[in-house]
Amino acid sequence: MNAFTKRTFTLPLLAASAAAAVRRLPVAVQALRQPVTSRALQEQVMLAVTGVNDCRYCDWVHTGLALQEGVDVAALHRELSGAGHALSEREAVAVFFAQHFADTVRQPTPEAVARLQARFTPAEQQEILAFIHLIYFANLSGNSMDALLARLAGREVPDGHLAAELLAGLLAAPILAGIRLRSHGRTDRPLAAL
Repeated sequence: MNAFTKRTFTLPLLAASAAAAVRRLPVAVQALRQPVTSRALQEQVMLAVTGVNDCRYCDWVHTGLALQEGVDVAALHRELSGAGHALSEREAVAVFFAQHFADTVRQPTPEAVARLQARFTPAEQQEILAFIHLIYFANLSGNSMDALLARLAGREVPDGHLAAELLAGLLAAPILAGIRLRSHGRTDRPLAAL
């Protein structure tokens, strides 16, 4: 049996991520009603973070939403892997900032922040950051739940943190159960097996 190696929460990372997500939630809710950035860009940013953290739940949901918004998901994946040039300069700045944010575990460099600030208005920046913080929290919640499930299945979780997995699992369980139920019965079920 292979070990579970996806990034999961530690207790300090869970606390910091949850606090940031809660602080940014009003901006995201407002963006669902009256966005200042396109829904396509919002989904591209969330897929960039999800691509780093590899949350199967978020990948399934946001790939579907991105497709509904007209995002060429295959081109986005090529762009993120460095093999494409499908994004506008502004889109690329937001998407690569999101990827960098996740790569650096929520610690983007001042240079990356400056690039984002140079290309987007303050309202656009706040919206982009809101979706980045929310999806980061969702990604690690899903991964922490999967780490807990892996433990229960007898798999090793070498970098896991049981207390954080339990807490994140409790917070995420209702949402993840809904995603699981929604995916049940589909022929392209990515969530069928751990």
